[in-house]
Amino acid sequence: MAYDSAEKILERIKDIRWAHPIDLGHGVMQREWHVRRRFERRLKLLQIPENLKGWTVLDIGAWDGYFSFECERRGADRVLAIDTYAWDTPHGMDGFLAAREILGSKVEYKRIDVHDISPAEIGKFDLVLFFGVLYHLRNPLIGLERIASITKKLLICETHVLLPFIHERHALIPFFPGDEETRGQFYDLCAIPTLECLKQMLLAAGFKHLDVKYTPSFRYWKKFVALVRNLPQSGRGIIHAKF
Repeated sequence: MAYDSAEKILERIKDIRWAHPIDLGHGVMQREWHVRRRFERRLKLLQIPENLKGWTVLDIGAWDGYFSFECERRGADRVLAIDTYAWDTPHGMDGFLAAREILGSKVEYKRIDVHDISPAEIGKFDLVLFFGVLYHLRNPLIGLERIASITKKLLICETHVLLPFIHERHALIPFFPGDEETRGQFYDLCAIPTLECLKQMLLAAGFKHLDVKYTPSFRYWKKFVALVRNLPQSGRGIIHAKF
């Protein structure tokens, strides 16, 4: 079916709840303006290469596929989107499949947990996107080791990083049983490492060269809040990792 009008697109997606602000064409945009603005800012901060012609891309924790489709738009030869947690929830894959159909996308997809990826299972990729996933993992270091095994050129890791009032420069990470064991429960802090801990984990996983692209916004204010509340805070960090 050709989705050549806003009416056809809206009919196809009428019962879908979206996580990502995907542009489906003909003026049909998902999510509110402030979510779209946040994702546009996030895309700039991540510094994904503008021209991906000749590259293969793996998007871990793809959900609705915002970054998968963006990499395809940037010319990637192959994009594989993987997920389990989001896609295993009721209707959790509806947005991705609808967007793929409407956009006429060739992005591949596979249900597989990051702990289970390997070159034998999915191959190796020039670029690996690992956004907003680390703090969900039961075994974050094992996850990073698995990711290192399938990365050829570049890993872009974006995650919450821990902001305690003091000892921020130490390799600290709170205990968290992992989302696999805590469905439906709320945790203020999970597997959120300090930036120093994240760097040490990436090195331990086998990466040799790290480039910190972004450190948490309002860092010192959050450290003050951590002192007042006696509870570490967090903010986003972005690291490019290479061999």
